[in-house]
Amino acid sequence: MQRLVFVRYVDHVFYNRSSAIAVQPQVREAVGWLVYECDRYVTISWDRDAEPPTLRGGDPKASGLVLLKADIISLVRLTSELILKSKDDKQECEYAFRPSERKTHRPKKGKTAT
Repeated sequence: MQRLVFVRYVDHVFYNRSSAIAVQPQVREAVGWLVYECDRYVTISWDRDAEPPTLRGGDPKASGLVLLKADIISLVRLTSELILKSKDDKQECEYAFRPSERKTHRPKKGKTAT
């Protein structure tokens, strides 16, 4: 059985049309199943099939990360008793606009835009 892990890592940053001096690597966080680990890297899956893999092997629809161990700040193996909660809990709720408040409106039935 694969272990659930929480990993903090340094990620590369793509920049375009901005000062190269102003950008730096970003610290990111991820939670997922530890699929593979060796001396150089780890493979973490955060989305996968619930059923066992096919005879051809692997889950062709799985999503995750392959992280170099040199970029990992911390990797914590989680237990089911651990509660995951963001340090910066969001208090504001987001709601969809009412149709009358939307910036774009659909054309009314029977009328065409000219």
